[in-house]
Amino acid sequence: MRLLMLNGNTNTAMTDWMAGRARVFYGDEVAVRAETAERGVAYIASRRDCALAAGALVASLEGRAETDQDAVLLACFGEPGLAAAREVCPVPVTGMLEASVLSALQLGARFSIVTPGRRWPRMIEDVLHEMGASRRCLGISAVEIDDLALPAQRDEARARVQAAVADQQARLAPDAIIVGGAAFAGLAAELNVAPGCRLVDSLDAALAQSLALMRLTRPRASCN
Repeated sequence: MRLLMLNGNTNTAMTDWMAGRARVFYGDEVAVRAETAERGVAYIASRRDCALAAGALVASLEGRAETDQDAVLLACFGEPGLAAAREVCPVPVTGMLEASVLSALQLGARFSIVTPGRRWPRMIEDVLHEMGASRRCLGISAVEIDDLALPAQRDEARARVQAAVADQQARLAPDAIIVGGAAFAGLAAELNVAPGCRLVDSLDAALAQSLALMRLTRPRASCN
């Protein structure tokens, strides 16, 4: 099976990091091709950034008269252009936020989210409302990363995310905590969590859902 991973951020190092994780996750079962948005910003942090990235990603899909991919993964927590990508692409298209929320709902009664950027909580709240999952979310914590160069300063990012996870466990006692964002991909496996609470890595959730969808659908790819 073949997966096309599209990073809406223009950070190629982030794309390479996520692609490496995807290849380890799938092993020999799925071939991963990763691409970085040619236009936009290095890290999406606002609705404006999402709109710019969406245009670039959808244009990239539309420009493919034929493609040999069995699924597409929008490797960005903001899922820029997700609905439009599904409109123009006949293969399954997965987003990191949607996939991680669906996974968290299956793992427990209540969940919370840790994500980078001060503007993200309100943007995520809108998505949760559209999904009908708002009442199951106990809270969203924004971790500042504006002063970090990611993924190079991963250790500092890990410390900040760990502090946010510990705070949510103490205040909210969620059944699951989503560690969301391309910048935080892979961190969930390196964090400490209290018994009874599960961590959901947004990239891993999207990879797992993409695999399930590829197995459920016929491998036929053609973008209009």
